[in-house]
Amino acid sequence: MTPDPLALATQLFDRLETAWNAGDGAAFGQPFADVTDFVDIRGSHHHGDSVAMGRGHQAIFDTIYKGSTIRYAVTSARTAAPGCIVATASATLDAPSGPMVGASRSQITALVVDQGDRWAITAFHNTLAAPAPARAG
Repeated sequence: MTPDPLALATQLFDRLETAWNAGDGAAFGQPFADVTDFVDIRGSHHHGDSVAMGRGHQAIFDTIYKGSTIRYAVTSARTAAPGCIVATASATLDAPSGPMVGASRSQITALVVDQGDRWAITAFHNTLAAPAPARAG
């Protein structure tokens, strides 16, 4: 049975947000699939399982994103095929230091699949959003 796509996507992104804000790479990796393709905001492609996703994120939690917080908001989710949900989300990152110091926004597309024993993210594409244009005034 396919769960409500929006509820499922929101649950997964809530888990990612909680883990990021705790600086917990292992917990951040848990919602990812046995095989995941992850494109970060710089356009780098990472491929691996949930453990690899967790290790990679722990490395940035301990360095360039140390002390940062993130907020995710799922903006859409739909069933694309049986056992397959496409979700989009916005993210707002607040970094106290490092190359992304300050607040930045990104847009994410995630592919969530039924792995039999759990639903997991198998593709994650994170694109840095352009700053809003200044208003004339």
